[in-house]
Amino acid sequence: MKYPRIIGWSIVITMWALMGCAMTEMKNSAIHHTDECSDCQEVCNTVKDMIEWVGHDVESGKLDSTIADTYIDNLEGIIIDLGVTR
Repeated sequence: MKYPRIIGWSIVITMWALMGCAMTEMKNSAIHHTDECSDCQEVCNTVKDMIEWVGHDVESGKLDSTIADTYIDNLEGIIIDLGVTR
């Protein structure tokens, strides 16, 4: 073979490009699947309930408001990650 390095690197670069395209497609497919997922809606409903429970705990004095804010921010982050609008 006259150009073994060129052939080798072209194979490597082609594989990287194909894997990059495949990963992007898998990510887009997962996001699309998440929007239609009934389990995701159930998780979202549970998270909303938990936010409500944190509010009740603050009102009853069982939980400090600064800690409650952190909990609520994290729970809202879960809703955002699921792609479900609140």
